[in-house]
Amino acid sequence: MHTPGRLLVIPAVLLTLAACANGTDDLLPGYYEEQAGGGGLGGDGGAGGGDLSVSSSSSSTASSSGVGGAGGEGGGGEGVGVGVGGDGATPAECDHAAPNTCTGAEELGHISGDVEADSLTVTGTTSKWFKILIVDDADEASAEHFRATLDSPPGMNFDLIVYQGGIDAPDCFVSGVRGQGVPESFYVTWNDRFIDPDDRWFVIEVRYVEGTACGEDAKWTLTVLGNNAALTSP
Repeated sequence: MHTPGRLLVIPAVLLTLAACANGTDDLLPGYYEEQAGGGGLGGDGGAGGGDLSVSSSSSSTASSSGVGGAGGEGGGGEGVGVGVGGDGATPAECDHAAPNTCTGAEELGHISGDVEADSLTVTGTTSKWFKILIVDDADEASAEHFRATLDSPPGMNFDLIVYQGGIDAPDCFVSGVRGQGVPESFYVTWNDRFIDPDDRWFVIEVRYVEGTACGEDAKWTLTVLGNNAALTSP
């Protein structure tokens, strides 16, 4: 309750707050909220402002005037969703590591070291270990012959390394002998004793060295030869 005869003065700040309460947008100017994946809807029109009585005082008279607030128009928001596609999947690099070890070498069976001209061929695209038995088939004093040859594809380099074992089993603790030439080749011969068997195990390692090809473009060919085939092959 105010003292009779005195006019009540309303600060302009309070008048502004009153206008906001009567329908003015409650977001500050310049505020923007982005909607991911789609546009926003237009806002409803603001309600008309109410009459604000502004009082002024003087030493002799008092007058008041009413100011009508204008209604705000609704903004029609038309949004366009823009999706940015991700990069395409990058192909994984080829893994040329061996799937096995010397002790888990893949067995290729056996070929004769002194009869006919046995041979076998195997292919692959990674490093790998194999084992093979060279068999003494002729019961006479002669010689056993064994050759392994590795062809690497263009742009790729695989090494051929051979480990000589015994009559009963491969040996993963001996030093390996690297193939020579192009294509890489390993050859060995040993005496075939009369009556006593002269079978011999060999472990063959195909070892990746360099190159970036994958799949069919990285395919090498390993050829294993016995007896006459081993002798006549370069």
